[in-house]
Amino acid sequence: MAETKPSRPKPRKPDAPLGAGTLNQAELDAQAEEVYALHKKGHSFVAIGRSLGLTKDVVERRIARARKNSGSDTADDLRADRGASLLDMLREAHENLDNAETVAEKNACIRTITDIQMKVAKLLGLEVPAKVTLELEKVLQGPVWGGEL
Repeated sequence: MAETKPSRPKPRKPDAPLGAGTLNQAELDAQAEEVYALHKKGHSFVAIGRSLGLTKDVVERRIARARKNSGSDTADDLRADRGASLLDMLREAHENLDNAETVAEKNACIRTITDIQMKVAKLLGLEVPAKVTLELEKVLQGPVWGGEL
């Protein structure tokens, strides 16, 4: 009797992702929308992956898919959602400042509030880089902010 070797599973193609082909296009689109909704609420890629059982790379691909599938006003929607999220964080930071008991806690809250305010300004396009300010002062031959010419 000839000995038979135990069969080994066929190796997957090197360029095929794990679990390739397990979701159809409609399911991929639905999952992409779900992931994108969580992303717009301010959740990190890792947090989204943990909650849905996905890797960070899969989360990034789903977000890219949702953006590709959505309309042209997505950037404005995302900016508005991010702004609302930042304002919610700012309100919470102010509440934490009111409830802070030690100087260290108050300082941490103030740093957080300042950081959030800088992010809001950047989101609104109000941030002026220092280099631009210096160039304006050279052209105008005087201070740009708060000084008289």
